[in-house]
Amino acid sequence: MKPFILFLSLISLTSFLYSQSPKNYDCFRAKSTIIIDGDVYKDVWKTIPWSDFFVDIEGKASSMPYYESRMKMLWDDNYLYIAAELEEKDIWGYLENHDEIIYRDNDFEVFIDPTGDGLNYFEIEINTLETVLDIYLNKPYNKGGRADLTWNAEGLLKAVKIYGSANDTTSSDVKWTVELAIPWDIYQNRDTSVLSPVNGTTWRMNFSRVEWEYEFADGRYNRKTEPETGKRYPENNWVWSPQGVINMHAPEMWGYVTFINELPQVNQNQWSKGGLPLYWTWMGGNSNNERYDWERIMRKMDDAGIRGFLFGGNVTLLNKVIQIAKQYNIKVHAWYWTMNRGDAKPHWLSYNQLGNSLAYEKAYVDYYKFMCPALPEVQEFIKSGMDDLAEVDGLEGIHMDYIRYVDVILPVGLQPKYGLVQDHIMPEFDYGYHPYMRGLYKDKYGVDPIELKDPGNNKSWIDFRLNQLNLTIDELRNHVKGKDMKITAAVFPTPQMSADMVRQDWKDWNLDCYFPMVYHNFYNEDIDWIREVIEEDRKAIGDNSMIFCGLYLPSLQGQNSVSKAINAALAGGADGISFFSYGNLNENTIVQIKNFTKKHR
Repeated sequence: MKPFILFLSLISLTSFLYSQSPKNYDCFRAKSTIIIDGDVYKDVWKTIPWSDFFVDIEGKASSMPYYESRMKMLWDDNYLYIAAELEEKDIWGYLENHDEIIYRDNDFEVFIDPTGDGLNYFEIEINTLETVLDIYLNKPYNKGGRADLTWNAEGLLKAVKIYGSANDTTSSDVKWTVELAIPWDIYQNRDTSVLSPVNGTTWRMNFSRVEWEYEFADGRYNRKTEPETGKRYPENNWVWSPQGVINMHAPEMWGYVTFINELPQVNQNQWSKGGLPLYWTWMGGNSNNERYDWERIMRKMDDAGIRGFLFGGNVTLLNKVIQIAKQYNIKVHAWYWTMNRGDAKPHWLSYNQLGNSLAYEKAYVDYYKFMCPALPEVQEFIKSGMDDLAEVDGLEGIHMDYIRYVDVILPVGLQPKYGLVQDHIMPEFDYGYHPYMRGLYKDKYGVDPIELKDPGNNKSWIDFRLNQLNLTIDELRNHVKGKDMKITAAVFPTPQMSADMVRQDWKDWNLDCYFPMVYHNFYNEDIDWIREVIEEDRKAIGDNSMIFCGLYLPSLQGQNSVSKAINAALAGGADGISFFSYGNLNENTIVQIKNFTKKHR
């Protein structure tokens, strides 16, 4: 290569290398003893923030890891503690001898430069069998450095926990976790004397994961080779702080770790008053998901700081999901469709003003199967379903949805979808005329409501239907509270809008929390409308209950729209936010949620 071309190439390489910004991580002081057993979800770790997920070593977006990896750290007077979570569907490893070349197995690697000068640094590698390679380098390889295998991390405490079974093709593997305690005095016997960190000290560090393409043959996992040439496939290198090149031994690109005495603020800010999560999300159950899938779902929520899960699944699913959610400190409430039930008996279903039952007539969509709230059989049916849910160990609450009548007036932004202009009450969409309900009204007032002049606008009949729903909710609330569980509900934006649009007057329900669905685009409103709605809600219920503003994520895909919506809701007096729905959480929305929490809480 000509000197001038070489010079330009070096400039280009240097420019690319330094275009990768090293990551930063705050390492907080441990406040209690840490038992090293591989469990990175125990209480001592629960409030400690994870790092960002690992990325391709070169920082290429086109080479994003197909497995998720991340780490977290703590420190005290004796040790640097490291916890790592490594997603993997086939867990394997065979090297058992100390100081073997561990990265020939899949491994987790720690790089530590205490002085930050790129010299005299340390590397520790560990595989799934807890086998360790520990080395010291006085300088990087490309500067003439050589690995010193005689150095040992004396006093290192280590543990690996496998979620599945290593070297077993019949098991359903999920992940493996690593927990390390590295003593400070291991750095004192080399070329430089390293002082233990104090509050505010910064070290250069990085973390890597080597992941091989593999095949199973002759009873074991093997690194994969090309059939034609026999050449081994290159390993994947996934790192915390991107290096810019495929070389972990470029200490100038490692991340910055700052040691801090205080407790972490980020995770504390993920909780609202009363110990409830600040952020929630709704999600319907999927019985086809395996544990690996649920782990990934919870990890995504955890990364976003979403610690409240309104989950719509059966008892079997809830039992499975809650046990996984506990690892990630996520609270689960059962998302329970209350009045709108596909399993309702036909004679329970509501009638409209024209005398047509939902058993035979469609209102807007096929799945609208609203029951008559006044029927004793309906009340017992709902309570029975709640009883089943309450038996699930670890379930913290029941979240009622569709706790209302059929929409008598749709949100204005949705009306065109159905070819409607609902500027008045249309009899075919005015529900609540079940014969039993009409009989109750006639017993009280001496007239069948259907015989009233313009019954859809008759205040007495409207109030009667509202009150019958309220009486049922009183029963359901007391029933659930009697089981020492929280009860919440998804409701329309304000009590007045709810009463007018879906015959739902929720201001006096006395629930633990309300989740008003403030979907501004349904009403052709801008984001600031969210603040106005929440202010009205807070005025209506006072401080007797909590409000978690429901935001509709498909309408919030702009660069700052999620942040603006969260800010509007909290400025209006909301206690927190709920996102509809999990499926619309993407990289853009998660980054906005995380950044808002860090900056404004």
